[in-house]
Amino acid sequence: MSDHSGEAGIRDQLVSELQTLHNDTGNDKEKIEKLASIIVVSRHINQGLLRATNETELFQQVCDLLYLLEDIKLVWIGAVDDGSFEVRPVASAGDDREYLSSVRVAWDESEYGTGPMGRAIRSGSPTIIPDIARAEQGGPWRAEALKRDYTCNVVLPLTHVGEVIGALSVLSGGVNAFEDFDVKFLMEVAGDIALGVKSLRLEKELTDSLASVRKSLNKTVEAIALLGEMRDPYTSGHQQRVAQLACAIAEEMGLPERQIDGIHVAALLHDIGKIAIPVDILNKVGKISDNEFGIIKTHPTLAYEVLKGIEFPWPVAKAVFQHHERPDGGGYPEGVAGEDLILEARILGVADATEAMASHRPYRPALGIDKALLEILQGRGTQYDPAVVDACLSLFQDKDFEFGE
Repeated sequence: MSDHSGEAGIRDQLVSELQTLHNDTGNDKEKIEKLASIIVVSRHINQGLLRATNETELFQQVCDLLYLLEDIKLVWIGAVDDGSFEVRPVASAGDDREYLSSVRVAWDESEYGTGPMGRAIRSGSPTIIPDIARAEQGGPWRAEALKRDYTCNVVLPLTHVGEVIGALSVLSGGVNAFEDFDVKFLMEVAGDIALGVKSLRLEKELTDSLASVRKSLNKTVEAIALLGEMRDPYTSGHQQRVAQLACAIAEEMGLPERQIDGIHVAALLHDIGKIAIPVDILNKVGKISDNEFGIIKTHPTLAYEVLKGIEFPWPVAKAVFQHHERPDGGGYPEGVAGEDLILEARILGVADATEAMASHRPYRPALGIDKALLEILQGRGTQYDPAVVDACLSLFQDKDFEFGE
C-alpha cells in the first residue's frame, strides 16, 4: 500500500466512513453500498498485487477489479514506450474497448498528447475531467469518448523510481461521477500498482543477475575441470560424466535444485587435485604400485587445499575432499564414516565409482556398466550409501539413463 505523508491510508478512512454511515440512519443506502464495494475491490486488489507474477497480469487484475465498481464504463492502463512519446494500452476492462484503438495517445505537446492520459504522464500529477463535454482541451480523444457516452474521466500517473512509466485511466458515464474519496482511493490504487511494478522489476533484475552469475560460475568451473583433464587424456570427459550421473542421482532422490547445483559443481571439480599428480603415474599402463597409489590417494587433499578458499554457496570443498571416503570408514584420505560423511560426497562416491568402472583406464579395459552396477550393489551399505545405490540402480534399470557426450 502506498504511503500518504504519514496520514491514514484511504482504505482505513473508507472503513471509518462506512462505519459512521451505518450508525447514522439519516444517510442513504446507496452511499453505504458504494463504500462497501470500494472496500471489497480494494481488498482484492491488494491480494492481486501479492499474487501477480508479471506486470501484464498485475495491470489486468487491477482493471478487471475496478470495472466492477458502480458507474465505471472503462478502465485502462497505458504504458510509456521507451524512446518515444507513444502511450501503449497494456490492459483494459470495459464495455467498449475499441475506444483504445480509435485514438492515438501520446504524452508530448502534440494534439495526441492533449488528452487526460498524456497530460497526467507529462505532468506526473492526476488529471480529473469532471465533464468531458465541457473540457477545456479537445482533441481526437474527446469526440470518441462522447460517442461512447463517457462523460467523466480520472487519470492517475504510475511512477517508478521517480519516472512516470504510464497511467491508470478510469472513465464513467456520469458527470462529476468521482467524489473526493473516489479520487483518493484511485490515487492509492495507482500507488499500489507502481509499488507492484517496482517489486516485479526488482525481482526480475535479481533473477537475471543470479542467472548471469550462475552461468559465469559454471563456465569457470568447467574451464578449471578441463585443465585437469588435459593432463590425463585417458579420463577425458570423466568429470562431466560423473556430474551427469551425480545430478541424476540427486534428482532421483528428490533433492532440492539448489543442492543439486552444488553437487554439479563438486562433481566437475572432484578430480582437480590430480593436476599435481605426475603424468607418468596417471597414464601408467599396467599395475600401479602401492607407492604410486599412495601418491594418487593424495588428490582429494590437494583438491581441498585449492577449493577451501573459494566461497561457494555449497559444501564443494568438503564434498570433493570426501568423495573417496566410504560409509564403513574404509575410504581415504581420513577414513571418515557414518554421519560424518556428507550426502554430497556419498553421491559423488557412487557416481565416480560407477563411471570409472564402466570406462576404459590405462591399467585395465572397461568393465562395462552391468559389471559396474553389480560392484556398487555388492558394496551397498559398506562402501556405498544404500539410498544412493538404490537411486543409481533405478536410473539405469528403470529410467534408461545413459551418459551423454
